[in-house]
Amino acid sequence: MSMTEKRYIGVIAAEVNSIEQRQIMKGVIAEGQELRQRIVVFSNIYNSYEYDQSLDLENNIYELMFSQELCGLIMIAESFTNEHLRDKVRDLLEKRQDIPVVIIGIYIPSLSFPNVRFINANDSLDMECITTHLIEDHGFQKIDILTGFEGNEAAIQRVTGYRKSLEQHGITFEASRVYWGDFWMPSGVALAKRYISGELELPDAIICANDYMAYGLLDTFLENGVSVPDDVTVIGYEFIHERIFHSPILTTYQRGRRELGVDAVRIIYAIAHGEEPPAFYPPKGTLICGETCPCGIMHEQMHAELENLREKQQFEKWNVLGTMEQQLTLCSTLDELIRVMSERHYWVRSVQNMYLCLCDNWYDTGADTPSELMSCRSVMPWHMHEPAVVCSRFDFHTLYQNAPDTAVHYYLPMFFERHFFGYFVLEYHQADTYDDIFRNWMKSITIGLTFLCMKNDIRYLLQCQNLSEQHDSLTGLYNQRGLESVLGARIETDASPVFALAVRVGALRSDISPEAQAEQSSLIQKTAEALRLLNFENALCARTSVQTFVCAGFTCTNEEQCARMEDKLIAVLLHHTGVCENVGMESILVERMQFSPELSAAENISRLQTSLEDATGKLADQKLQPHADTLFSVRNHIYNMVISSADSICRKYTFSTGYFRQIYKEMFGISFHQDVIRARILCAIYLLTTTVQSIASISEQCGYEDCNYFLRQFQKITGLTPGQYRRIL
Repeated sequence: MSMTEKRYIGVIAAEVNSIEQRQIMKGVIAEGQELRQRIVVFSNIYNSYEYDQSLDLENNIYELMFSQELCGLIMIAESFTNEHLRDKVRDLLEKRQDIPVVIIGIYIPSLSFPNVRFINANDSLDMECITTHLIEDHGFQKIDILTGFEGNEAAIQRVTGYRKSLEQHGITFEASRVYWGDFWMPSGVALAKRYISGELELPDAIICANDYMAYGLLDTFLENGVSVPDDVTVIGYEFIHERIFHSPILTTYQRGRRELGVDAVRIIYAIAHGEEPPAFYPPKGTLICGETCPCGIMHEQMHAELENLREKQQFEKWNVLGTMEQQLTLCSTLDELIRVMSERHYWVRSVQNMYLCLCDNWYDTGADTPSELMSCRSVMPWHMHEPAVVCSRFDFHTLYQNAPDTAVHYYLPMFFERHFFGYFVLEYHQADTYDDIFRNWMKSITIGLTFLCMKNDIRYLLQCQNLSEQHDSLTGLYNQRGLESVLGARIETDASPVFALAVRVGALRSDISPEAQAEQSSLIQKTAEALRLLNFENALCARTSVQTFVCAGFTCTNEEQCARMEDKLIAVLLHHTGVCENVGMESILVERMQFSPELSAAENISRLQTSLEDATGKLADQKLQPHADTLFSVRNHIYNMVISSADSICRKYTFSTGYFRQIYKEMFGISFHQDVIRARILCAIYLLTTTVQSIASISEQCGYEDCNYFLRQFQKITGLTPGQYRRIL
């Protein structure tokens, strides 16, 4: 790709709409427009301080830095507050050493690759300017400073500038006037209390190394009658645009962030065009006067802040109080979803265009990875009927071809848990960024897309068993909470023992393909049908988790009767669900237990579920044994009533008869011959339970030529004749 085709400067930031990043971006965009250099921005939305696995997927946005259309990258390093995220971006940048990279922020050794240049404002110089202002303009001599963490480089640099100004003006630097904080409001509160209590003498002025600490100081002074600036002058640093929420209005200092953005673009542009980059000089900041300094407030500045705040409040009302989220959940098609967004496009401030860019497989919740190909549609009303733009996710030119050269595109991730939908792209034609409230817009779209997936994919319904307080919405049975409620009363009041059966469906199945998930869904629904078909007298049936069912409290007085209930349940599950033929009978596990009256319902259910876990573990061990696949296949054929002799099986799999019988019994704990008998009897139990067929007909269907022989075997296995079994159970 030629240099003329590499027309894009990429900007990497975390939560790029925050106050500090907004200032840098205004400089980046303005200079990009001046040089006719197109800008694309890659940012996450949440930028949590601590690593949160549920949000990690959004950080795949930074892989866009591998686009071959980029001629350079700008990284706003200080925005990456999360160490895990910093490491991720560092690993990506290490692989992108073919283009120039400018990092805005303090020098970071781990990012010092040969193609990287660091630029930053000079904290020391800024603090020197603030201190000089207090000395020269107001004649102050006693000046304290509240800085950040002791040992923190930025905090130390700010003290260095303060000290330099004092010494330049012949004022002795006193270490006792330096107070270490944490860059947050409690530091200001704590220092203010020390002044108020008389522990510390109030100085002429206090410099706070950021606005947050200054706000803590001001709020505490106000509550305790300390007048600012009459009793003491307070000056902040960084200008975070929250002055209106504290009194008096803070005098603060704005770092030259906009100029940093301008310089970063100039450096990238020069290197990309084979020119010597301009020399970099840390930009000087600007004093923003307020009421906490004798200078007095700058009314034009305050008016601009208030106007911006009023505008922001209007957009917050639309986004927070509007009904877009509800409307999006009602959509049945992607066209409807885009129409709802289109009707509310004005909720996003100052944007000229917005694109919904979805991966080709965005709706496939079983997809392992998102597709590289994307379909992008504008959600603006005047573009709604235009066809989708299809392009690679690394292709910026296709979206840009209908935009002016001065446009900037922000790429933001859309995801839900571990499922990635694609990007939402904002297009601005002026030096601007979106607001914090835009996160609500993104949440609403993500929820709308998730609902569309749910409507398209029954797999999501498997997760919905707890939408009701008492009942599972998919099967209509109790959920775990409902079962615990009604079962607790049964255990307390019932004099007879309480027995329970638990069923796990889809045991050991880890396949997440659409086909496998569809099978799982069908199995769950058929299991619920089987429980209704059995109609256990007095039983309380529940789906307690995605894969687990529990039936408890059915009419049963001893362990033998409970074992018969278990056989009946297994028989119906095997033949009603078609499990032997479709997914293997081992996909269903059944455990029985007598509940203890000494334990609560929740504790008893937990014991039963633990028993299921143990059975699942045992099954997993069985699956690892030699010839496991062959033996399970043979057993599935037997229970599906496709019964072959041991000799024919041995011929098919080249086993000796003795060896086959041995490994079969070791695997399943029952001989091959006895398992064939059990399979036939279970088939008979199913037919006795679910049909009105004659005993002779059932005998024939279960493979018995002699009905009398069938009667003897049935009674030997179950303890009842077929007729008694049908009447009693």
